[in-house]
Amino acid sequence: AFTSARQDPATASAPRVIEVTAKRFAFDPAKIEVTEGERVRLLVKSADGVHGLQIKKFRVNKLVPRGGEPVAIEFVASAPGTYEILCSEECGDGHEAMTGALVVHAKGKGER
Repeated sequence: AFTSARQDPATASAPRVIEVTAKRFAFDPAKIEVTEGERVRLLVKSADGVHGLQIKKFRVNKLVPRGGEPVAIEFVASAPGTYEILCSEECGDGHEAMTGALVVHAKGKGER
């Protein structure tokens, strides 16, 4: 059997799970920080009506229905940078201001 001293391959490939709540007119947390190359699974639920979560860079665009059932959105954070998270579903007067940020830290830089 193959064993690695560093990390079990099963856990190495497991996505980082981040719970996000969408509500008028904000994402909570508003800033999500991950590392380049990481598989990310966002579990997004709505605290009120219908929202959407869009990250154009990673071709993420998912409807988040009302009712609190979380929607899983999985992608690989393949490029470092800061990307806007948008609500892709018209949700009222504060819709335009409903943004967040996905910060993808470059691998190996600044890790102590």
